[in-house]
Amino acid sequence: MTTLIAVRGDITAQTADAIVNAANNAMRGGGGVDGAIHRAGGPEILRDCIARFPNGLATGDAGWTTAGRLPAKWVVHTVGPNHAAGQRDRGPLESCYRRSLEVAQDLGARSIAFPLISAGVYGWPRREAITAAIDTIAATPATSIDSVALVAHDERAYDEISSALAMTTSVRILQGVRELHRRGFHRLRVQPGMAPSGMHHRIVLTDAADPGATIHYTSGAATDFAGGIADAMTTPPAVAALILGALPRLAATNDAPEYAAWFAGLLAAVEPEHALPVSFADYFDDSAGWEIGWGSGLRYPAPPR
Repeated sequence: MTTLIAVRGDITAQTADAIVNAANNAMRGGGGVDGAIHRAGGPEILRDCIARFPNGLATGDAGWTTAGRLPAKWVVHTVGPNHAAGQRDRGPLESCYRRSLEVAQDLGARSIAFPLISAGVYGWPRREAITAAIDTIAATPATSIDSVALVAHDERAYDEISSALAMTTSVRILQGVRELHRRGFHRLRVQPGMAPSGMHHRIVLTDAADPGATIHYTSGAATDFAGGIADAMTTPPAVAALILGALPRLAATNDAPEYAAWFAGLLAAVEPEHALPVSFADYFDDSAGWEIGWGSGLRYPAPPR
């Protein structure tokens, strides 16, 4: 299983088999990450760019060159959309990660390190850039790649990526619940909320036919979930299998379609930004519905009874 981690450091110093360059369409070097990689790697990278990309590279696409003097074996170049110039469709940004992983896999790379593509001078909002990176990497089959790193140059970006990875684990658990609802396990109920400290997200899963059968998760426990491991790279079917293992009496009754539909709508509000739902917390009144993102004030109707 591929691991996805946050790393604080310099992309040019990463020892991954492949590092990703946030290039421009001309493919002749530039500023930011692009300039740093060309400076550290030496003229061999530019020579290879000229030879391999005589007409440049399209936005959302990726290709590779030598890594020159860098500790990596290859540089995978990709061109992100320029949000500041009005290129605000998330599709090309997702394509950058997907195509970079495909190129790295074709090269036989076992590890790859990404910067946050388009989040620098191209002005993509950082939270959305992080979410796009995590979701696309998790959804892209890369069976030969063991390790993917998201490299943050400063402490604030590192903290934001680390927090997003933790929140994504909670999202994956909720997606596992939706997976089971789709299979007819409608009596699986969810109570997400915040710990009293306000630092950790909690999820309680219950079999409505057996209220004593519960699964408790807290983001403070990192990847420990239902007697197994769940993280940002865990697929919803894999989470569903963990839930069924921990709630062996849960049955596919298919008898509460209203609840399943309500929960699917809740996830549709949660997934785009990983703004986790809250149904309980200190000093929180759920009579107006659940909050989408702690402290946001945005409410989603309470579940049907």
